Amino acid sequence: MLKKKKGFNIVTKSLRCKLQREGFDLSETKTVFNEAVNFFFELIDMHPSGLDIPLKDNGGWRYYEMLVTGDNPQYEFILKGFPSPLRRATIRKAIGAYRSWRTNYEKWLQRGKRHSSHRPPSVPRSFNFAPSFDVGMRKDDDGFSIILKLLVKGQWKWVKFYYQSPPCTNEWVKGSPQVICQGKNAYLTFALEKYIPATGGTKKVMAADSVRVCSIDIDLDRHIAIASVLETDARGNVWEVARRFINQKNHVKRRKRDLGLIAMKMSKTGIIHEGFSANKWQKLHNREIEFSRAVARELVEFAKFHQCSVMVFEHLINLKPNASKYSRRSNQKRAYWLKSRVFNQTKDIAYRDYGILTTRVNPRDTSRLDPWGNSLWRGNKFPLSLLDYAEYQAGANLVANTSGYKAHSGLNAARNIGLKAILRHRTNPHYLRGKPKLEIA
Repeated sequence: MLKKKKGFNIVTKSLRCKLQREGFDLSETKTVFNEAVNFFFELIDMHPSGLDIPLKDNGGWRYYEMLVTGDNPQYEFILKGFPSPLRRATIRKAIGAYRSWRTNYEKWLQRGKRHSSHRPPSVPRSFNFAPSFDVGMRKDDDGFSIILKLLVKGQWKWVKFYYQSPPCTNEWVKGSPQVICQGKNAYLTFALEKYIPATGGTKKVMAADSVRVCSIDIDLDRHIAIASVLETDARGNVWEVARRFINQKNHVKRRKRDLGLIAMKMSKTGIIHEGFSANKWQKLHNREIEFSRAVARELVEFAKFHQCSVMVFEHLINLKPNASKYSRRSNQKRAYWLKSRVFNQTKDIAYRDYGILTTRVNPRDTSRLDPWGNSLWRGNKFPLSLLDYAEYQAGANLVANTSGYKAHSGLNAARNIGLKAILRHRTNPHYLRGKPKLEIA
């Protein structure tokens, strides 16, 4: 894999490829791999001090490898003829599993007597890791085929596989693959890394004389996202360059339909067993993930097209669904989950593909005020005396005030979100009035 390089950061992603060759039982290798992980997990549990020794001083995975290798090993390794590259991969997996368990156990101890009735996290008794094929376990990878070292009827043999790979540019460097079995299909998952120029952080980017910010308001109603591109100059003047509305009406409609069907089945059976409506739940979950990726990709491409340096969201983490009917509460719960998922996907895609930074701001007053700090009337709450705004009374998503400002509530919030991000690094930014000429996306 790539090494650290001055002036660059390393970003990662995964590449999933489908294996084409049939007739080989890949589960045999997986079973032996997890047996080795279980062995080294127990070894680490008996000698946890090896985790605190630096790797350069023969600590970490080297410490536990020396316990089972050499002329006079302390412990006998249970698997004979086990390849050394795969053994080191199992040690690293076991170290990660042990550290995870130990962290959870320490948190349980810190809770004190108030939570003493809670059971401590138990030590894992079995593992289900996918085997990792490091250097020495693979060879001759040309992008269409690869030779892997597998356990075939008790013997380690080299087996050639063909695989279907999505397009991948040369800037990405492949790491050690894993073989993941799902039913009758098997997939080869590569870890990819590449260099990306270091930006110096949001503070340095925003300090430029002219900078563009893509501010995004995540909505739970008709539009999943309302994006506004704001540009500022050295004097602190801010104006809107472009805007984008992303609709989620069809997605929410399908989600409500599926939740309604599940709720009806629940009311008829009266008993909810494990695996109840598993297919419907899985389809619903997969659709939420795919939709979040599609929205994140559209937002990132929109920001890239308008040459934005930073993308800004609201920092909303304490959203809880209302105590209402099951289907309504479940819809809200998934809408809040989708809001967070869009932010996380956007953050990863923006920096990984284009080096665009992502940040979040305090959501206070982003929907109550206009870009100049004045209060707003919203939807059907406009005073009847303001006859000029009578046409807006029918729409709950519209805002206006006596100074003549009229806008969509989500677009107004997006503007305020961007202004808050600019205010962090500039003195008193001023949003220009009027309708500037918008760029066409």
